[in-house]
Amino acid sequence: MGFMLFAAVCGGGVSISYRLALQDGLPVPMAAFGRGLMTLAFLLPWFIRMGPSALATRRPLLHLARGGAGIGAFMFQLIGVALLPLADAVALISARPLWVLPLAALLLHERVRRNRVIATGIGFVGVVIVAQPEGHLSLGTLAALAGGLGAGLVLISFKLLSTTEPAPRVIAWYAIMSVLFWGPVSAFFWQTPSLFAVLMIVLGTLFALASDLAASAAARRCEVGLLAPIEYSQIPCSALAGWLLFAEQPGWSLAIGTAVMLGATAYLVRRGG
Repeated sequence: MGFMLFAAVCGGGVSISYRLALQDGLPVPMAAFGRGLMTLAFLLPWFIRMGPSALATRRPLLHLARGGAGIGAFMFQLIGVALLPLADAVALISARPLWVLPLAALLLHERVRRNRVIATGIGFVGVVIVAQPEGHLSLGTLAALAGGLGAGLVLISFKLLSTTEPAPRVIAWYAIMSVLFWGPVSAFFWQTPSLFAVLMIVLGTLFALASDLAASAAARRCEVGLLAPIEYSQIPCSALAGWLLFAEQPGWSLAIGTAVMLGATAYLVRRGG
């Protein structure tokens, strides 16, 4: 679980970095394109060392599925982070355990244990408290929830690919797909980014790389149904960052909802999954 906890904290760093870049005026497509480009730059030494075998795979369709899920998840996460208070957005994105549990049973044939169902149900109550729908859901809320669903699919694909593929190859395939998808889109929204925005993209990409590598390592060692609720641990970090960096005052709904979600995680850990 240590790897997943590290991945969750780094995921919070991704949200903070890209929120700062977006607030500096960087369009969403350019932020996503920049992440893909920077990821490939950071992987360049690995490409050189591995040579032509770097991208060699017998599972291209699964890589394409992981890439599509990743592209959609990141787009919705950026929209959620841009439209909602940081901690609220991260809390809703962190609801991916609600999607992972049924997906793991359906796609990975993992056993649906009663403890995980209880923990997921408790976590859902916490999500509802944070979202406060009151009869309607805002675009930011819907985007953040969709980002969580996409992230759940990414974690499932990591688990499926981890049996044969090294983590750098999985990340490289996603980065290439991201550049090919977001490059043409960014051309329609192009504006010269500031130095600060570029630095935030670099920092966010480093956090994303660390998160992906840690999540991949965790997926190889543990069932994803047990790993997913650890996501909730990044919410308090994001609330603190929102207060320090964006002058956002966390409301009682966030505090109560986060406590409920953390309680679900603590219950799962105590019961051993």
